[in-house]
Amino acid sequence: MDSALALEIEQVSRQKALEEEALRGESAVRQFYAGTTALITGGTGFIGKQLIEKLLRSCDVKRLYILARSKKGLSMEERLQLQFKDPVYDNLRSQQPDFARKVIPVEGDISELGVGLNDEDRMKLAQEANVIFHVAATTRFEEPLKKATFINVRGTREIMELAKCCKNLRSFVHVSTAFFNATKSRINHTIEEKFYESPVPPEVMIQLAETVEECRLNAITADLIRDWPNTYCFTKAIAEDVVRTMGKALPVAIVRPPVVACTLNEPTPGWLDMSSVIGPSGILLTAGLGVTHVVLIGDITIALAPVDYVNNTVLATAWETDKRFKTNEKESKIYNISNSRCTLEKNLLCDVLHHPNTKQYATPKAVWYCYGFETGSDVVFWLSTWLLHYIPAYVADFVFNVTSMKRPEGIKSFVKMYEKIYKMSLLYGYFLRNQWNFVDDNTVAMLNQMSKTDRILFNFDISKIDWPRYMLIWCIGLRKFIVKDGLKDSEYGMKKQRWLKIAHISFYTLFFGVVFSLLYLACRIFMSVI
Repeated sequence: MDSALALEIEQVSRQKALEEEALRGESAVRQFYAGTTALITGGTGFIGKQLIEKLLRSCDVKRLYILARSKKGLSMEERLQLQFKDPVYDNLRSQQPDFARKVIPVEGDISELGVGLNDEDRMKLAQEANVIFHVAATTRFEEPLKKATFINVRGTREIMELAKCCKNLRSFVHVSTAFFNATKSRINHTIEEKFYESPVPPEVMIQLAETVEECRLNAITADLIRDWPNTYCFTKAIAEDVVRTMGKALPVAIVRPPVVACTLNEPTPGWLDMSSVIGPSGILLTAGLGVTHVVLIGDITIALAPVDYVNNTVLATAWETDKRFKTNEKESKIYNISNSRCTLEKNLLCDVLHHPNTKQYATPKAVWYCYGFETGSDVVFWLSTWLLHYIPAYVADFVFNVTSMKRPEGIKSFVKMYEKIYKMSLLYGYFLRNQWNFVDDNTVAMLNQMSKTDRILFNFDISKIDWPRYMLIWCIGLRKFIVKDGLKDSEYGMKKQRWLKIAHISFYTLFFGVVFSLLYLACRIFMSVI
């Protein structure tokens, strides 16, 4: 059996044994969701997809309403049917072939006033929704401030207005980000599980977005966001203030995930989709293909969590919020998913590439020898990018352009590909070179009060994760769901790496030989002129 497939099967077996044992016990979280109707915004995103799957597979919900809009020529129904073909739903489909009957798409747009709902759908949701998961957001760091405000700030206000109209609302969970206050002035400081002062009053920011022309707003964006690194973090910080002010009489809570990566266990190890292949996932993908060889990262501890652990936190938070509200604890609570228990150290790339077990999981689709190093220096990163990325890219593009050789699938230009990688590295470099310390007392307390059964079925204990093993699962997940090599021919992948290493050494021996010869020749000419 292929080594990558064997690792996947072993991980599935471990989790299945735990769940089978846990199902014999009582689950307060499952009882909370039994017969409930939930509304999910952002259900077509990475987190939302797995949240839908988990609710349908593990919780006996009555109905799920998914706020969605038509996009790219597809109706909301067509988009949802296409989404249900994603491998994340394969296990669910085998257990509940008709699971889609519980999922009802609702035409809407989180960026619009009233979230784009018509009166009939709005009334239906107000009558039926018991739990609301507000996951929708634009996560693009370079999103224009107007659009980021409409989606992240005004969208939160509008969904809170809907929550106020719900007759039988038991819980509202707003999914924020641990980096909402990852400002320059708070580097190396503690981020607590509390509300912070908004950088701009929400209504002021919304009014600016609604009344000021986009070109003028873009011109003053840098002055507005000031201490924040991008419009995403800035608008998510304002959105939390919307939840604080509008959620005072509601059963409301906030979950702040860190960097969200592939699943560890549920519904299958290593699952992720294309929308998540940015940041660390993008680094691992391109490194595993032999494309990336230098990473811009500092001497920090990376705050990271598997997406199934994030959603288990979200689901448990809704349960605890309902329980707290019933006992008259009506203050909104915040749950950080923290790097105090999520200690994935900085050697992200090197640890994976040079780990003795990694080579046996090499993909046969690698385009070059997999090696690399990390640096926190802008100068070293720039020089290394030219030496290890751009120069080989220009050579490769020249060779493919003048010969009939077939380019690797999906790569039209190596130079343009490296331009995108370089840009992405600079965007994420701020978060990969700076440290913030996230307090997670509320999250730990919630975990500790859960029953043994619930701690298995809705596990989010990051402190128990075997990180070296998770890194390997992450690698095979990228192979299976992104590279799509079928988790086969790993042995051939190992042999291919040996041959590519020889090619790599030969290329740079020739390259430096030519460079030194030219330098020597230039020096001789210069000396002869003198």
